[in-house]
Amino acid sequence: MKPTKTPLRDDAAKRKIYASVLQRILRGELKPGVRLVESQLAEQYAVSRTIIREVLFTLLRDNLVERNHNRGTQVVSFTPDCVEDLYEIRKSLELLALRTAINVMPLEPLFAFEQRFRELQNQPAALHVEIDLAFHAFVFEHCRNKRLVAYLENVSQLIHSLRLLGYELEDVVRETGAQHLGLVQAYIRRDLPTAERLLGEHIDWSKRNALQMLILRREGED
Repeated sequence: MKPTKTPLRDDAAKRKIYASVLQRILRGELKPGVRLVESQLAEQYAVSRTIIREVLFTLLRDNLVERNHNRGTQVVSFTPDCVEDLYEIRKSLELLALRTAINVMPLEPLFAFEQRFRELQNQPAALHVEIDLAFHAFVFEHCRNKRLVAYLENVSQLIHSLRLLGYELEDVVRETGAQHLGLVQAYIRRDLPTAERLLGEHIDWSKRNALQMLILRREGED
């Protein structure tokens, strides 16, 4: 009897496939106008068509694809202006979340994050990616505004996939780790003015890296 997939495993598969499709769009492998066919993607990623359907719905929600009754699901153009707009939204939402969360985030996990960021110095980028996602999600979890959390969750998967672009460069990995360390130390002190400044600078840094990598990839296609 074959084991059934758990919702957790399905969610992990959907996140992985979403990130993969986005990376293929950014690399120019999936150009604007290319059709995404459920059956082909299900075979390629060795998952059910239900999972692929949900991934395509998320891509549609994030304006990465469009649906047409005659042509099916097609890739749309994703430009540097799209990245800039997205990071502007991210910055506004995360700063709002921080203001409601900073005084209620428990200290013990924050100290654990601080220790992890110290230990991650000169470690592979993959380890930084994992804790990066967990660290930002930790703040969201303690935001008192549930509607704000829902909006953050709607953009978090796309943002995380874009952050992966910057992690291809080792100097970016080291600098991002240092920024995270400064952020968690401000959170521990409950120092909102410093935390807001550092978070804003961190998001701007992430945006510059994503834009730089996207533009370099576009130039490499020409």
